[in-house]
Amino acid sequence: MYTKEASKMASFRSVDGLNGAIRTHIYRNKSDLTPAAIEVLKVLSRHAVKTPGVAYLKLATIAELIGRHRVTVIRAIKRLINLGIIRKEIKYRPVTGGNGANMYVILPAADVTPSVLPRQEAEKPTEAKPEAPERKDEAVISQSKLKFLQNTYAAFKSAVNTFVSDRKLTSKLYGIYLAHTSYLKGVYTADTLQEIGLEAVRQTFIATKRKAIRNLAGYYNGVLDRMLDRLFDARFEDLQA
Repeated sequence: MYTKEASKMASFRSVDGLNGAIRTHIYRNKSDLTPAAIEVLKVLSRHAVKTPGVAYLKLATIAELIGRHRVTVIRAIKRLINLGIIRKEIKYRPVTGGNGANMYVILPAADVTPSVLPRQEAEKPTEAKPEAPERKDEAVISQSKLKFLQNTYAAFKSAVNTFVSDRKLTSKLYGIYLAHTSYLKGVYTADTLQEIGLEAVRQTFIATKRKAIRNLAGYYNGVLDRMLDRLFDARFEDLQA
């Protein structure tokens, strides 16, 4: 929805630059950052890879993703703003009015400034030119994406059917997987994301043997979120090496 506007706000040239800045922010402010603030920052960074540094999220979505109350998220965001780690851009619905989802801009850390220069000037002269060649390949990309999604869904169906035959549940779990990973494509390989999604399915059903789980979809959401957090943390470790 706000793709063009988000691209103008992008504060990083690459995802590696974004990750490097987040690592620096956490290291410098570790004594001032609460666990909730770190969780919120991780969620924002995971959703800020399409346009490096810019995340477009509702408060309710952030709260659901980290499993915390909306008020806790608001406090965490305020802390991140006060520490100079992020900037919030409030968006309003043009027709109905009222607040929409906010844009959160992750700010560069001082020592990574050379690699995170704004993109506005570089993009303006070439904005109109790439349109024709991009549209030419659109059908091919769509077919490729469709085939991948079909294969991934088939893998999910197979994984769920190992434990229970439930098409509705399969669709729910697959929808949760897509929601969590849609912003991570291009950062991690499709195979890596699919492997984590399927492993989260297995762990969810294995857990039902140890305890009663009323909401399998909700439990899967939590398992997948934690696994993606570990993957994200591992990326930080790789950057430090």
